[in-house]
Amino acid sequence: MPRILFLASTTALAHNDNHERLPAAFRAAGWDVTVRDHDEVYISGGRVFAGAGTTVEDFNRVWVLGLGRAATFLDRMQLLERLPQSALVTPIHALVYQHAKYAWSHYMPETHGGLDADVLAACADDGDWVVKPTAGSFGRGVVRVRGREAARAALQEATGKGTRYALLQRYVPAIEAGETRSLIAGATVIGTYLRLPGRDFRTNLSQEGRPEPATLDPKQRALLARIHEELQIAGIGFAAVDLAGDQLMEVNLANPGGLGTLQQVYGRSFDAAVVEALAPPTQ
Repeated sequence: MPRILFLASTTALAHNDNHERLPAAFRAAGWDVTVRDHDEVYISGGRVFAGAGTTVEDFNRVWVLGLGRAATFLDRMQLLERLPQSALVTPIHALVYQHAKYAWSHYMPETHGGLDADVLAACADDGDWVVKPTAGSFGRGVVRVRGREAARAALQEATGKGTRYALLQRYVPAIEAGETRSLIAGATVIGTYLRLPGRDFRTNLSQEGRPEPATLDPKQRALLARIHEELQIAGIGFAAVDLAGDQLMEVNLANPGGLGTLQQVYGRSFDAAVVEALAPPTQ
C-alpha cells in the first residue's frame, strides 16, 4: 500500500479545506495517509521525522500544504531539503523560490517590488496601478490607485514605512470581466472556473467574488501551457494559475484553493483526478 504524508497547519485556522479534502481523496484511492502539523518536523540521528516515530523518508509521497509559521519556515525547509525531492509533491526549492510573485513576473503586468515607497512610486505614471503585499491571501491589502502620489501614499502604508516589501503593479482592465483560476495536478489541468469581481475590482471569493464556469480562449490556453511547462520542469505537482485576460496575475503552489469551488460550479468532485494525476501507475 503506498503511503503519503501531508504536512499542514493542523492547529491554526486553515485558508481552505485541502488539509481534509486531499487526505480523504488519497484514502479513498487506497493510500495509507498520515497528516502532521508543519511544526512536528524535526531531525534526530540524521533522520527527518514528522512527529514521534514518523520517519519522513518512509513515505512514497510527501505533500507540504502551505508554508506554516514564518518563524519556523527556514528551519523546516532546510530539514525537508534533505529528502529525495522527487518524493515531494512540491519540491522545497519551489516553495522557497517560486511561490512568489517575483518568480513569475515575466508573465505579469508591469511589476515593481521593494521596501522604499518613494523608489517604487517613481516608477508610476498617471495611469491606474495596484499596490499589494508580496505575500498574502484573500485579496487583503490590495488597493487600486491612480497616479504617482496616490501610489506613494498606498506604498507607504503597504511597506510599513520601509519595514516590509510590497508590489506596485500596473492595473489590468481585463480583471473587470473576471479572473480565471486553473488548477493543475502533474501533467493535467484539472479544471478552470471564472471568478467575477465582487464589491470592487478584486475577484477573491472572500471579497464577494462570484464563481462561474469558464472556458479559456486561445491566448489564455497558450499562456497557461507555457506556465504549465515551467511547473513541470520544476517538478511542481499541484498549482493554481490565475489569469485576467491574457495576463498572469498569480501562481499559487503552496496550498491553492479551488477544488471545492470547482465542485460547486460544475456539480461534481475533482478530488480523485488530483490523486490520479499525482500517483504513478506503479504505486
